[in-house]
Amino acid sequence: MKIAIIDSINQDIGLNILLPDAHYFIYNMEIDKSKNMNKYSIIPRTDLQNVNDKNYDILLIIISLYDAKPGTRFFKPNIKQILDKELEIINNNNFKKVFIFDNYDYDYDPNEIIKCNKIDLFFKRNYNKRKIYNENVVPFPFIMFGEVSIIEKTLENNLNNEIEKMDRIFFTGTLFHHNDEQIGYVRDRRSIYSKIKKYIYNPGKLPYNKFLSEIRNSKYSLDLNGVGDPNKRTFEILSQGSLMISEYNDLKWPFEDNDEFNHELNFKDEKEFYKIMDKLNKNPDFYNKCLENQNYIFNKYFNEKWIKDYILLYI
Repeated sequence: MKIAIIDSINQDIGLNILLPDAHYFIYNMEIDKSKNMNKYSIIPRTDLQNVNDKNYDILLIIISLYDAKPGTRFFKPNIKQILDKELEIINNNNFKKVFIFDNYDYDYDPNEIIKCNKIDLFFKRNYNKRKIYNENVVPFPFIMFGEVSIIEKTLENNLNNEIEKMDRIFFTGTLFHHNDEQIGYVRDRRSIYSKIKKYIYNPGKLPYNKFLSEIRNSKYSLDLNGVGDPNKRTFEILSQGSLMISEYNDLKWPFEDNDEFNHELNFKDEKEFYKIMDKLNKNPDFYNKCLENQNYIFNKYFNEKWIKDYILLYI
């Protein structure tokens, strides 16, 4: 089974880490990831004329689809041009399977942007559990643009219950108010943070290794929603073994057997946040139960084997 990955602008090398025998193609680079690619011996190719059904059985494409939708506030003509080229490759060939990994922040159905009967499945980063999608859309939160791929974060496991953690709630990061008035999509991290900040330990901007160390040494870490779900911070907190206190969102994780994160630790406003922290501070058994479940979820699902098997299941 020969696999070609087209990562349109080199947004996330995670699929090639999971599938090291696949050939990795790009049109151009969004940011320099040579350090990370060298670490995993990934050599990007640009000879996309060789991506065809004679050379490959399976085609996987990584792209932020909403960037390619004309008329939207954040439309990017260069991404639309790349998508058109990728659709040409799909339509001119008969691959055994074609998967699109949609990397955008918003929780729309990808079928609203692409209508192509040769695409077998969309793996959607932000899959909203309250929305109804076409049957060819499945949740895949393990992908995200950025210097370090989310798959790389799942390989960093620093769960050490022997560490004496400081009794504090850690957070540092960008505060913003995102409002896409065109579709009524609002994310206001600044507002919720202003209401609870007196309870938060925030040392400001840190070197990345120091940042991870501060999470690891904190009993609790705050996960505020980003523009899209999931947040990179989610993976950083989980990998360091700090108990995650999360602002509520509707993200669907592809877990099995009714497994889920601690819904008791999700808050929608400052009053719910205070109740959570009061319960945790007064009840050590509740804290231990929540941390045990969080570590169970991380160990079971946030690893190379489970994520790879999840993709191969559809292949």
